[in-house]
Amino acid sequence: MDGTIIATGLAFPEGPVWLDGDVLLTEIAGGTIARWSPASGLTRIAAVGGGPNGATLGADGALYVTQNGGMFSDDADRVTAGILRVDPDDGSWAVMATEVDGLTLEGPNDLAFGPDGRLYFTDPRGAADPALNGRPGRLFAVELASGGRVTDGELLREVGPVFPNGIAFDADGTLLWTESFSRRVMRLVDGRAEVVIGLPERHAPDGMCVGADGTLYVASTYAHCVSVVRDGAIVERLMCGDGMVTNCCFGATDLYVTESRRGTLYRFPLGVEGLPLH
Repeated sequence: MDGTIIATGLAFPEGPVWLDGDVLLTEIAGGTIARWSPASGLTRIAAVGGGPNGATLGADGALYVTQNGGMFSDDADRVTAGILRVDPDDGSWAVMATEVDGLTLEGPNDLAFGPDGRLYFTDPRGAADPALNGRPGRLFAVELASGGRVTDGELLREVGPVFPNGIAFDADGTLLWTESFSRRVMRLVDGRAEVVIGLPERHAPDGMCVGADGTLYVASTYAHCVSVVRDGAIVERLMCGDGMVTNCCFGATDLYVTESRRGTLYRFPLGVEGLPLH
């Protein structure tokens, strides 16, 4: 299935989130948070600098964003890595965390709220080339109080130098994450990491979202598609030309997909709904 391009001119878009008929997204190369509306098109709502990466919507109506610090930018454009809270109405924002459990965050990538109300996120820890970074990636979880203030947190596990990337929860509350270097989608069951699927060469899984029926929609960067995964197998590919697909989200019964090579936002009319974000 091919989608329709609904927005162009984005600077390395990532982290799409559906909100009241609009799509919020991050621009890693622009250091901005953008909003696409069917009525008014594309506007930038916040300039946070660095490299805003993944995003998710909280029960408080705020947008929570991973700030990778500008890991794909020149040194002059880097900022402190951490977790941000952004008001989608007025664009105001604040840093919620730069360390967890005594550990400095080095390049948070994607995030999702769990069924326990905690905010979970990946931190690949730096270089996007496995030859340059032998350190293990990390999965974290934090407790949030009123206003998004972080009150507690923990390192859930280290996952090896595999670049943990996208993160989500399935319908039964199981934690899922992607590993770009190992080309795997993983899940955490009773404290054990299990492989959901190993993807073919060049797929390099990035962000993902989950359909209401449990189907996984996995951004497969260098395969130019979203891989539709059901029962441990790819059952369909949603193609985005020759683009570098970074992430996806549901909005009503459509799938919205960010693509970074040309800076575009796609829409696929799937006719199915996704799981709620919180």
